[in-house]
Amino acid sequence: MAEATKKPVVEEVKNCPACKKPLKKARRFYRNGAYYCNSNCFKKADVDIQAAKAKAAEEKAAAKAAAAAAPAAEEAKG
Repeated sequence: MAEATKKPVVEEVKNCPACKKPLKKARRFYRNGAYYCNSNCFKKADVDIQAAKAKAAEEKAAAKAAAAAAPAAEEAKG
């Protein structure tokens, strides 16, 4: 009875994060916690990730500068 209740094991088909092609088990490239179809796709995805991190850091710095300028502006009014 225990065997009848087991679900069949189905392997998920994973896609490359960069080009969205299905990954073949024999040919995959593992870096930074993800599988890619080759090193070129990894480099492409890494450039995109680095650009997003730089943009987020830039926005954080701008918000911090704006927050620092706000109290100075209030002091000038008062």
